[in-house]
Amino acid sequence: MFNKLLLISALAALAMASSAQAAPLAVDGSLADWNVVLKDSASSTPASQFATVTAPAGAKLLGYAIEDQNDINNDIFLGPHYGGQNYDVEFMAVAYQAGKVFLTIATGQRPDNGLQYYSPGDIRIVDNNNKVYGIEVGGGSGNASIKQGAITEGATGTTYTLNSNGFTVSVANAAPAQTAGSIWSNVNWIASPIAGETDSVQFTTGVNSVNLGTADYIYTRDSLTNQHAVIELSFDLSMFNDATSLDFFWAPSCNNDLLSVHADLSQVPEPATLALFGLGMLGLARRRRAAK
Repeated sequence: MFNKLLLISALAALAMASSAQAAPLAVDGSLADWNVVLKDSASSTPASQFATVTAPAGAKLLGYAIEDQNDINNDIFLGPHYGGQNYDVEFMAVAYQAGKVFLTIATGQRPDNGLQYYSPGDIRIVDNNNKVYGIEVGGGSGNASIKQGAITEGATGTTYTLNSNGFTVSVANAAPAQTAGSIWSNVNWIASPIAGETDSVQFTTGVNSVNLGTADYIYTRDSLTNQHAVIELSFDLSMFNDATSLDFFWAPSCNNDLLSVHADLSQVPEPATLALFGLGMLGLARRRRAAK
């Protein structure tokens, strides 16, 4: 009887461990798995649509930021830290699940906006050792009248040229290896042409740059909503083995708005403690049976 109880307890522990390792997060451009529903509405409190964010089952929410000021108007002053919906950063969240870091961003900055004056920047990561990394966002030349679908990992990367007002004046393909979703160290950050701006939001690669790998990646246009685009990605935490924390930054190339999240990696759960407990109990049951 005791052996049966051991076996039942062990199997229950293994089942719980398996459930905890389920994969509720998906890199698909939808925020439903973050408990967020994007709305196309003239809401006077647009930030409220992100306030419901929660950690999905089996994942650990490491941090999030909400910076949604305007969901409907574009006819206002454009400049550093100012702008309407097409220039608006809105939401960023970081989570850990099953050995991977998941990052999601909601913004009014669609990739097809690059045609007219505004364009997306790249993602910057800084670890606790002050090592700086970049993730290529992509975007292309942009054309609001052509619906080309979402950008996914491996798509051609993009580098934008801006004037001193922060307007995008030209576009070029990035280096062949600098594809959308690619993760790099030792990159060359492009200085902002805007007077007084010190933060760089685009990078290029050089002879000393190191490609750490490519994230699962998507950057939507308006397939999900008319007012919001979504950038989602995931990558193996093992890429940053030496880090105890990661800071994530993203802004449009004109740097008129900024999202940042600090992710304390000490919050990452220990691997499979329930599974180890279950295996231990199975071993104990086997030893008791062999002793008879």
